[in-house]
Amino acid sequence: MIKKIFSFKDRKSLANITLDNIQNKMYEIGFNKEFAEEIMIILEKKFNKYGEKQFQEWFSGLHYRIPEELKDELPAIKIYEKHSLLIEEQIKELEKETKLSWEIQTEELKNINDKARKVKLVIRDRLSGIALDLLN
Repeated sequence: MIKKIFSFKDRKSLANITLDNIQNKMYEIGFNKEFAEEIMIILEKKFNKYGEKQFQEWFSGLHYRIPEELKDELPAIKIYEKHSLLIEEQIKELEKETKLSWEIQTEELKNINDKARKVKLVIRDRLSGIALDLLN
C-alpha cells in the first residue's frame, strides 16, 4: 500500500474527522440514534485499533468503500432487518440525489442479497459524504 504524504493543510482538515463530528453528521443526514450507534461501534473499534491520526486517514480515504466489518452479507442483512424503514428512506433520497436507481448504484454488488446491497449503498455513500463534508 502506498503511504500518502499529507501536507499541513491536509492535517488541519483531517482534524475535523472526530467520532463526535461523524456522529453529529449522521444525525444531520437523518440517521436515527440506534442506526448511528451501530455504525459508531464499528468506527470506535477502528479508532481504538488505529489511533486518532491513522483513523482520520482511513476515514478520509473511504471513497465509496464500505468498512471491512460490513463486507459480509450477513451483518448487512441484519442491519437491514433492524432498520429497514431508515434504509429504504435513505435509498429513496440517494435515488433522487443521483437520479439513478439503487440497482444501478450497486451494479458491482448484484451477486449478493438485495437487503445487503441496500445497506452497503447507504453506508458507503453516506460515510463518504460525511468524510468529504468534514474535510472541507
